[in-house]
Amino acid sequence: MNGKINPTLNDLFMHQMVNQSRFIQEGIYDHYKMDETTQVPVDDIGLFSYHMQHLMSEIGEVLDSDKRWKTHRNGKFDKDAKLDEIADCFIVLMNVAMFSDFNGYQLTDAIKKKLDIVSDRV
Repeated sequence: MNGKINPTLNDLFMHQMVNQSRFIQEGIYDHYKMDETTQVPVDDIGLFSYHMQHLMSEIGEVLDSDKRWKTHRNGKFDKDAKLDEIADCFIVLMNVAMFSDFNGYQLTDAIKKKLDIVSDRV
């Protein structure tokens, strides 16, 4: 262990929820009819769709940072960039959950249940 206290998934989710609330208050999502009274998590199909598309872009950036999966021209590998892009994917997935009206506890519980199912299969 590194001696640090690592945040829980719910801690990270709450941090991102604050970020998203600020984005909404500042009008970052100008294509969506949200106002300063909007509270996240919230079921908003427009922002759900936006973040799903954003996730696809971030997955592409993960692939771009590590080209070793390709059969040719596969020499590119930037481990630090890959880690950053994977982190971006997790953040965007939190947004997907957030704009589907799920909170951090629900997300944590769902992940735990899925991990248990996988463990039972092995």
